[in-house]
Amino acid sequence: MRVTQKIAKLVDGTAWSSASNAYHRWRHPIDPQEIIKGIDSAGFAKIREKFSVPGERTHWPKYLDAGRWLPLNIRRAQELRLTARARPLRILDLGSGAGYFLLVAQHLGHSGVGLDIPEPPMYGELFELFGLKRMVWEINAYEPLPDLGERFDMVTAFSICFNAHKRTDLWTPKEWAFFLDDLEKRFLRPGGEIFLGMNPEDDGSFYTPALKQFFIERGAQIDRAKVWFKRVGG
Repeated sequence: MRVTQKIAKLVDGTAWSSASNAYHRWRHPIDPQEIIKGIDSAGFAKIREKFSVPGERTHWPKYLDAGRWLPLNIRRAQELRLTARARPLRILDLGSGAGYFLLVAQHLGHSGVGLDIPEPPMYGELFELFGLKRMVWEINAYEPLPDLGERFDMVTAFSICFNAHKRTDLWTPKEWAFFLDDLEKRFLRPGGEIFLGMNPEDDGSFYTPALKQFFIERGAQIDRAKVWFKRVGG
């Protein structure tokens, strides 16, 4: 890491956040093998045989490698302190993909619902295999999310693409305001949380200066790609 990057991390507080997360992971370890033991190996093998593409590490078949993706989602769960909550949380995971984050959350005693587009069908089959609930839906700007009949303690979205990622119509603060208002009014319990994991754009940035300022003014804690709204409406 360059000296200028180190200084920047000290100034904006991300160095402290990184150290705190590392300490929490050390205090609350999660063994991925314990999670893998709970997966129907024969069922997983059938899905792998059906959808795998040898050598694929870029597109969606890469998510058939549980040994690669579980550690990442364990880290996410640890950073969200799912290992140290006073009670089980109900989680809505947007852009839920193969379901590994909710699988880790379930292993920790939490529960939730995933929401994602229908393609690829592999995702739906993995959700069924893991015993997780999933709603098929495409998130678009200025469109309310579907009524799920309940409210949640936490809404998560990792490696976000629904914001027109790497397109010319990338969401601005206006689109994000509509989206966050919808979540807060219709899906979050009082005191709930929203966690956004932003995807880098072509220039390597996660958000424009204006969008970062919008998130901060709305109460987010920001650590590079991570935008965390804690205790919304509580």
